[in-house]
Amino acid sequence: MKILATTAALFLATSVCAHEAPIHEHTELVPIPAYELSYGPASGAAALRAVEAFLARVDADTKAQFMFALDSPIRTKWSNLPAGIVDRSGISVGELDDEQRKLLFAFLASSLGQEGYESVAEVMAAETFLSTDRRAKRLQWAPENYWLSIYGTPDANAPWGWQFGGHHLGLNISIEGNRVETMSPTFVGTEPAIFTVNGTDYEAVRDMHLSGYAVYTALDEAQQAAAHAGKVPEDVLTGPGNDGRIPSMIGLSASEMTGTQRAALLTAINEWVSIQPDENAKLRMAELAEGLEEISFAWVGTDEVNTPTYMRIQGPTLIIEMLSTGGNVGSSAQGAGHYHTMYRNPTKDYGK
Repeated sequence: MKILATTAALFLATSVCAHEAPIHEHTELVPIPAYELSYGPASGAAALRAVEAFLARVDADTKAQFMFALDSPIRTKWSNLPAGIVDRSGISVGELDDEQRKLLFAFLASSLGQEGYESVAEVMAAETFLSTDRRAKRLQWAPENYWLSIYGTPDANAPWGWQFGGHHLGLNISIEGNRVETMSPTFVGTEPAIFTVNGTDYEAVRDMHLSGYAVYTALDEAQQAAAHAGKVPEDVLTGPGNDGRIPSMIGLSASEMTGTQRAALLTAINEWVSIQPDENAKLRMAELAEGLEEISFAWVGTDEVNTPTYMRIQGPTLIIEMLSTGGNVGSSAQGAGHYHTMYRNPTKDYGK
């Protein structure tokens, strides 16, 4: 997850949005602010301060559009598909005014680690790239088409959560005791993976791919054979609509790895865990390191951006999947990569 150049800020080109959102002129650009901790280090407490500031800028009728009960069945109906295929609940970026958008991004920065916030920027940058594709109007590829929903009442003494997503993105964060409890389930993907927007070069999701390949290449020949994941699936197995699905364990157990190989595996895992703020990410990594011998690693494919590749890292409380589809939907993205990835702690989906 790396922005290669920082000479220009990312701007969102606009298009028609779902939910009868305002239609903007393509010349009207919406900047994604740089990562800034306006409410202190990213954490559950900072998220609460940031969401309170956001909610203070929204009227009651609008709040009713995106605030739901903690146990609302709507919470599990998220998708990674484009807005032209699947409608969303919540409020979209395109429906917010300038001040509300600024507060939304301040909330995301306060709720995520820097890696997570930059992942959001990268996914939306890829959507900006696709917004000029010949299929963009029909599929509603547009960076305004990302939605926020809040579950429960944000409170330091009560559980609550939030969801932000759209095409190739589904963040599900649960907060309890004023701390981030889990980010399960979370989907991060992209098309394209290597691209340029407004003079800034991006490599979205590539760090995830390359971190897995680094584990694979650290294995000896016999270990690589044991880690073979078989056929590349058509899609990730534990994506949206597959809550509760636990795939069969495959691959090489970390108990059969050397110390160096285990370190590479933990580095790969951290590519996903670090999406959330340090207050939970560090605890989560310590927990996974302690139980590493119960985690397996499976791989098939290469390090090439547009080659079919699949990785699964799995243990009792962890499922990570990374899929490089090896093909593209958008004609403008041909050969530039298309990724789907999932992170789950199946024991804590949606904070359960």
